[in-house]
Amino acid sequence: MRYDAVVIGGGSAGYVVASVLARNGIRTAVVEKKAFGGVCVNSGCIPSIFLSDISFLSSRLQEIGYYKGLNVSVSPGEFFKKRDEVVQYLSEAGRKLVEDAGAEVYMGEAIIEDKGKVSVDGKTLEYDKLFLATGSVPLPPKYPGIDRAISEDEAVNLRSVPSSMVVIGGGFAGVEIAQIYARLGAKVSLLTRSRILKEYAEDVRSVIAEALDWDGVEVRENVEVREVKDERVVTNKGIFEGEVVVYATGRSPAFPKGMERLELISSENGICVNRRMETSNPKVYAVGDVVNKRKKVAHTAMLEGIVAGLNALGAREEVDYLHVPQVIYTDPQVGIVGDFNLAVKTEKFPLSATSRATVSGFREGYVKLGVDENGKVVYGEVVSNVAEEIVNAISLAIRTGMTVKDLAMTAFVHPSLSEAIVNAARSFYNLDVDRFRRMKND
Repeated sequence: MRYDAVVIGGGSAGYVVASVLARNGIRTAVVEKKAFGGVCVNSGCIPSIFLSDISFLSSRLQEIGYYKGLNVSVSPGEFFKKRDEVVQYLSEAGRKLVEDAGAEVYMGEAIIEDKGKVSVDGKTLEYDKLFLATGSVPLPPKYPGIDRAISEDEAVNLRSVPSSMVVIGGGFAGVEIAQIYARLGAKVSLLTRSRILKEYAEDVRSVIAEALDWDGVEVRENVEVREVKDERVVTNKGIFEGEVVVYATGRSPAFPKGMERLELISSENGICVNRRMETSNPKVYAVGDVVNKRKKVAHTAMLEGIVAGLNALGAREEVDYLHVPQVIYTDPQVGIVGDFNLAVKTEKFPLSATSRATVSGFREGYVKLGVDENGKVVYGEVVSNVAEEIVNAISLAIRTGMTVKDLAMTAFVHPSLSEAIVNAARSFYNLDVDRFRRMKND
């Protein structure tokens, strides 16, 4: 079969680029090895956030009920089964969206052959343009006995709550998994080689460290793991025992079979592309986690899919990575966008000074903004139970080149948590009148 475009991978990047192409009359085939949705739907964002929501409700619903004057109790149900139903629904939806756009689907592992050909289970697909969207896989650390541990992908798909757990890795996946299972009743130890969330600001680290401590997670930093032996993790700081041992120590690109035939420039972090998602081979684009880049998140992959699809149609679009936010799904959530190193001045506004936070009961957190020498917003930092929503507005401000003065003179809904954004902007001009002056130094 001959196609104008073949897309390898039906995850966040793959289904988007395939849909863009097919909707524009390009005869497109999508090859997916396992299940549509990729890491995000099947073993990342969706199952993880589902469990995070469950752990949030089980941990804090009674507290918030009491705050509101209600007597609330929570008892566990079949939430693992419900998680699986949600994952299956979204995976099937991804395939249906691709087919609705007009693309054809092949299930199986794609092997890249010579001269513009891809084979799938004995079938040969010829293409004019090839799009690689094969994602990433967990990267296990090189400790003796690590094969006795499970990956972060497997951890969010467990069928029951273990009595105890040891999590190796202090990045966002590690802290998310540790908090989820601690709140669901497991005794959790979190081990990290240096500090938890080492790439994030100290304000963020301290908030999350306090939250983990509150939830009973034993956090041990500067730990050297020497061996995983049965249900024990042997380290320089003692032995930690867990019914389940999890490693969340990074990911590596999942290069497609036969990729060497394409003669692409790549590194151990992924395929090298420009901001138009073009590779060193003029017939090949690469999108999503298989790309050599820093921000490997689903929403970046989706944007890359749009950009690659449009460019294959003749456009000259580029991905602007500066405005792409990242969210840590802990409680409270953390949202980061922009580049702190570009900021010459920052201001922070506490959520506790907003009326909506007082009404809701979720008063912890803040919004921080950073501006460059021209007064443009170049950085945002949000700690809130809904940071995933608030940070999007700052992303838009960065993307459109808004100045902090523009933001300060914008009316956001009152009362709302996102008001903290404009109040942080007004802090630059001593217009943050919704908080006491003494709070500015807190």
